[in-house]
Amino acid sequence: MQPILAIALRAAQSAADKLNYTVLNILSLTADGDSRMDVFNKSIEDAAWRARKTIRNAHTQHHIDSVQLGLEESRDWDRQSRWVIDVACGEENLRNGLPGFVVNVALYTKDKIDCVAIVDPMTGDYMTAFKGRGVQFSDKRVRVEAAPLKEAICAIETKDIHVLSNWHQKVKALRVSGCALQNFVNLAAGRINIAVAQNMSPSDMASAMLIAQESGALTGDANGRPVKMDKGELMAAAPKLFKQLMAR
Repeated sequence: MQPILAIALRAAQSAADKLNYTVLNILSLTADGDSRMDVFNKSIEDAAWRARKTIRNAHTQHHIDSVQLGLEESRDWDRQSRWVIDVACGEENLRNGLPGFVVNVALYTKDKIDCVAIVDPMTGDYMTAFKGRGVQFSDKRVRVEAAPLKEAICAIETKDIHVLSNWHQKVKALRVSGCALQNFVNLAAGRINIAVAQNMSPSDMASAMLIAQESGALTGDANGRPVKMDKGELMAAAPKLFKQLMAR
């Protein structure tokens, strides 16, 4: 594993450990009267601090931008490197003790994503991707899995009932996880065949795009057109399947 990816993974796992502990021990942590909201607020913030500290100890010349904590600038910034951390992708699932949330730690060079580490706090599964070097899922190289459209499983994240209905007619089965980024992790891992999401955050979009493309998928918006990062809409599938979708 590349040294920079090892740091990203270590940071993500540090945050994931805190979140895992909170979910598994929420009853005892609220026994003294603290609300679930307060406990999770503190846990998410602590998880973000842990991830940031891990990176800062290794890279003093990098900016570190956290969704939960904001931007921490380096006094000796190398003028190109910036980390982006989101420890609560799928936050609604996390706060309700449901599976389907991940920690996202990525490094950008001159505002272009270079590598990412994604960790599932509840299973310990992790995925890393490095631009031009493919995707690893728990240390094994993975690629997207193709399937005939009528046999395909699609993971989707949308609040539009009409979009859900349209996809239900196209594929064998739909999965709604509540975490858009996890859907693209599952796509790269070969667990599903199509991933579709709307209203993704910029950090989720960038990580999902890198993971999808490095695992061999084609990407576009929900209609197959070129992706616009500020639109927050992404679809990905293996090349043959993606072309089938565009032909319909």
